[in-house]
Amino acid sequence: MATSTPSRTGPARGFSRWHWRIMLGGCLVMMGGSIVLSGLSFIHPYVIQELFPQRNGAFLWYYTFTLLSIVLSMMLLGRTLFPKLGAKRMMYLGTSLVTVGMLLFASSTEVWHFYLAGIVLGTGYGLSFHLVPIIWVNNWFVGGKGTAIGIVMGGTGVGGMLWSLLVPMVSSSAGWRAAMLLAAVIVFVIPVLATWLLMRDTPQEVGLLPHGFDPALSSPDPANQPGQLYHEALRSPWLWLVYAMVIVMGMVHAGAQVLAIYLQGTSIYSDPTLPLKMQPPEETAFFSMLMIVWTLGLLAFKPLLGWLNDRIGMLVTMLVSLGMQALTFLYLPYMVYGSPAVLMFVAMIFMAAGMSNGTVQPPLLLSGTVGQRDFGKIWSFFGTAYFIGLALGTPLWGLVRDLSGSFLPGFRAAPVLLMLVGLLSWWGMKQGHAAYLRRAGQEGR
Repeated sequence: MATSTPSRTGPARGFSRWHWRIMLGGCLVMMGGSIVLSGLSFIHPYVIQELFPQRNGAFLWYYTFTLLSIVLSMMLLGRTLFPKLGAKRMMYLGTSLVTVGMLLFASSTEVWHFYLAGIVLGTGYGLSFHLVPIIWVNNWFVGGKGTAIGIVMGGTGVGGMLWSLLVPMVSSSAGWRAAMLLAAVIVFVIPVLATWLLMRDTPQEVGLLPHGFDPALSSPDPANQPGQLYHEALRSPWLWLVYAMVIVMGMVHAGAQVLAIYLQGTSIYSDPTLPLKMQPPEETAFFSMLMIVWTLGLLAFKPLLGWLNDRIGMLVTMLVSLGMQALTFLYLPYMVYGSPAVLMFVAMIFMAAGMSNGTVQPPLLLSGTVGQRDFGKIWSFFGTAYFIGLALGTPLWGLVRDLSGSFLPGFRAAPVLLMLVGLLSWWGMKQGHAAYLRRAGQEGR
């Protein structure tokens, strides 16, 4: 494909029309990606009540298979297929597989059917939604990367709000299978159109440079920029420390998959033993409002966290937002039926603040730890950390309930773990950054 000579604009200029276009396209793509991060959790109560009232844990293992498939597809297939297919074709392939997985989910009747659907869905997600948008952002942005990632990942908040409205409404009237079929259409159409009409893999294709890149320093080719190669990164103890902390964050955030179940059994309904379709309409509406506030919080906090990273730094941003989530975990044991509605809504907003870190911070932590030089290849490995945490954490939260009779021990441990994640991941990133800069200085002498 022929390209024009990149415009040699300096790093101080604001976002160009094309940079805004890439952020908008990525945001629309991630609307589809939100089906795994938040949309499926809204369907779980309906599936469990209809098919697995006594086998909650057996059913929820499908989500673990989904997350493990994301991890394995990124690590084993993404690094191999991406150089051959490129970003846009990877999106088309992965989105198609996600849609097939959702169709299988909608037709499932046995627990192993859901496991198969989860494997297909997760494989597609790992090859597209979790891999490609981050590489687009890394290709297009050097400066303002936090803001760009925040806007792109804000699409998961937009999608989450859509699912919070759509899934309960359709599931209550036409059943959860109809809700999943409608969601599958949305997940396929919007990301494919956004990729086709709005996205370009690199700014050089349209004669531009990455935003914030100073052409006086070096070539825009990542191979000529400071940073570690893939094999070097895998030997860095600081990368592994940050990787471990992102896994821990994912394990804590897996609590979101049981939050709807906890609220419906403890906080929302005066008689939680009644079937969901027989609950009082006003109580069901209140539950929907809580979920909407939560997803609106995700919509607001993801771009806000990205912007705050660029303005006040990652450490303060993570400690404040994860601290807000920690307060919600501490409040959840007291969030019972009849609790003040205002406090319940504030708790959902605070929960959203912490959850937003799961998609916004990992690519920024990686970029800070290993640099730009081999980012795409390293991300195919590092990007698995959060989903490994979710995969491990989902059954762990269920095990906590099985062993103790409630989720309360997990709620009490979560605040400590979140604070450790914020401190140690930032420290590991700083140490890794200093290490590769020292190495670059030694090689330059």
